[in-house]
Amino acid sequence: HNMRTLDHVPEAKRLRIAEETMDIYAPLAGRMGMQGMREELEEIAFRFINPEAYRAVTARLAEIFERNKDVLSEIERALSTLFEKYAIKAEVKSRQKKPWSVFRKMEAKALSFEQLSDIFGFRVVVDTVEDCYRALGAIHTTWSMVPGRFKDYISTPKQNDYRSIHTTIVGP
Repeated sequence: HNMRTLDHVPEAKRLRIAEETMDIYAPLAGRMGMQGMREELEEIAFRFINPEAYRAVTARLAEIFERNKDVLSEIERALSTLFEKYAIKAEVKSRQKKPWSVFRKMEAKALSFEQLSDIFGFRVVVDTVEDCYRALGAIHTTWSMVPGRFKDYISTPKQNDYRSIHTTIVGP
């Protein structure tokens, strides 16, 4: 069934389809490298499987975003300026963790919203592997890295061939 039209399906069938999607189709999309599709399937399924939690998490994320949107813009500008200084052609975009991802992490690790350190993040897209490492070097030269919060999926790609570098810094 098309998950986008699940509102029009009887409730019992809707719940079965949502659970099947969460258990089978969303993970399959992730393994195939279709992260956008995986996230969309998870969000729709979450909305039907646990509507109260979905509404609560979504409302809290909106509230937190509203409080932090100016800071996110400032950080985006600071990163863009840094890459210009180092002559690195990069696209910088802020991103917000999706409600299902937030809920899953809070449940799995028994965390509160206040304990989550990655509700917001920044995606830096460059053209070459060399530029990726140069961008990382520029970031780590400018701001302090948080120990134990670095993953290099370029040198060691994930099974679905996902390639990226993840780091956590203090600042700007």
